[in-house]
Amino acid sequence: MRFKMRRKLKKIGAVLFLILMIGMVFLLGLVRIRPSSSESLATSNIMMNPVLDQKVLDLNKPVVDLSGWQRPSDIDYNTLSQHIIGAVVRVNGSYGHADNSATKDGEDKAFKEHIKNFQERGIPVAVYAFVTGKNETEMRKQARDFYRRASVYHPTYYWLDVEVTNMKNMNQGIEAFRSELAKAGAKNIGIYAQDWFLKDNKISTDKFNAIWIAAYGRNTGVWDASPETSLTYGMQQFTDQGKLPGYSGNLDLNMVIDQKNYAALFENGEK
Repeated sequence: MRFKMRRKLKKIGAVLFLILMIGMVFLLGLVRIRPSSSESLATSNIMMNPVLDQKVLDLNKPVVDLSGWQRPSDIDYNTLSQHIIGAVVRVNGSYGHADNSATKDGEDKAFKEHIKNFQERGIPVAVYAFVTGKNETEMRKQARDFYRRASVYHPTYYWLDVEVTNMKNMNQGIEAFRSELAKAGAKNIGIYAQDWFLKDNKISTDKFNAIWIAAYGRNTGVWDASPETSLTYGMQQFTDQGKLPGYSGNLDLNMVIDQKNYAALFENGEK
């Protein structure tokens, strides 16, 4: 009996030992495969927007800027979105008269549809206002209109499109617009212009967060020249004759200078 019992105990002990070893292996396996908190965070960030992460790397793709002159009904947003890394949409057009692109009080007729369609497809969107104020009062009103219309979409940047000499002291007028926009709540504010225009009108860029400069070179539809300027700019509009799949007409195309500027202009959206 003692011999048989000893054999039975040995069998029971072996089984218990086997169960114990399997349990330890299982527990060690759980510890080994569980990622660290930083690894989990990195994975979740990648999964949140893999398409955008991929596009950020390809700075050969342009940023497009659009207004009411490009009708949403003429755009295949699904296709166009595959060929750009960002969009800048006009919110304010000219004040004082209505046309096919904007109302009499300056509201761009297509900006809501442009923004909605791009954002739904994961394209980061900045906004711009065509500055037409003839005095400080008008400049401040246009700035308030701009912020009121655009802020609900949380754009990545607010740009002042400065192309027309409306005031004797343009620097004073532009500063009135910029400061009123900042007072309303905008944090990322940039200026778009040509180098010669800024110099001729003695417009300072010191208080702006970024410069978007227009320089077309030969205007062939593709980038072929850097601007002749001493200004530190983050983005260059290089043509108004651009062609991209998804729209049959000409487009304004822009090149972001480097990854750092892309992150500043299109990844740090205002909430």
